[in-house]
Amino acid sequence: MIKAIAKGAVQLGFGRLPGGPGLYRALTRGDRGLGTAASHADKLARVWPGYVATWRRFGIELEGRALWTHDAGATPFMPFAAFLLTGRGAVVTGHEPMLARYLDRARSRVLDATWPDGAVPDARRRVVEGLRWRPAIGDALAAVDAQVCVTSSAIADRSIELCHSGGALEHERPHDLHAWLAEQVRVLRPGGVSSHVYDHRDHLHHTDNALPFLSHLAWPEPVYRVAIGHRLGYHARLSPTEVTAAFVASGLEPIAVRRLIYDGRTRERRWVDDDEAALAGSAGIERARLARQFRAWSDVDLRTAAGHYLFRRPP
Repeated sequence: MIKAIAKGAVQLGFGRLPGGPGLYRALTRGDRGLGTAASHADKLARVWPGYVATWRRFGIELEGRALWTHDAGATPFMPFAAFLLTGRGAVVTGHEPMLARYLDRARSRVLDATWPDGAVPDARRRVVEGLRWRPAIGDALAAVDAQVCVTSSAIADRSIELCHSGGALEHERPHDLHAWLAEQVRVLRPGGVSSHVYDHRDHLHHTDNALPFLSHLAWPEPVYRVAIGHRLGYHARLSPTEVTAAFVASGLEPIAVRRLIYDGRTRERRWVDDDEAALAGSAGIERARLARQFRAWSDVDLRTAAGHYLFRRPP
């Protein structure tokens, strides 16, 4: 718990300080020190093969698809991976500039990732391998025909076939989430897929897993707004039921909602496809500790550490 408290205190200080969020992100982009951005490509190399396997399981193939990935961070892993998997340049949005210092890490992690059989043609691997000779970030992105921008405003209507993000949308305030989903519907082609992993966990749990993974639900809103609700720590604290409703309200139809649970017996994490299986998980917080506004959460939602929300724009 001490590590979580320490990180929360540091983020609170930077989050409330004028110019503090930018300074904090600059510090955490380094290969030394806090170094959270330096390990970003490592994390993406672990989780993206699982995304690809999930898409395939639901009949979603990537070959030739127009892909938009959101919140790429400071490493160019996402545009490299998108090219490797689709053969096309991807649209990539995010508020952080991609940095040349992470080119080699992103390239090597994309090539070393354990992709599903047949997902990566050798010819594309050779293109990504050749990025070692392109030390400028702009040249490397141009080599995979990536379009990198801060917002989606430059994306043409009905031009995207798959939109994906991982661990980004929980930081959007509810009204901003609805606006973001409406923008996504604008750019998706009929039949296009919306695939988003929404991390429901208290993000300090990632620093210290002794902290219950839904411990942020114990804070009443006024207290949370002061202590955690700054630019570096804000989490919308929406339930899986509320997130699902937001997708449906935007005009999307469900393909699947998968849940990450902490197995109640082994404490190992695993993804499940239905509510009954999710009930085998451990609750992320004791119901008696919930702030009043969260007491209506279902038992299934209280066992959901993250959700993979797969939806489709109707034909």
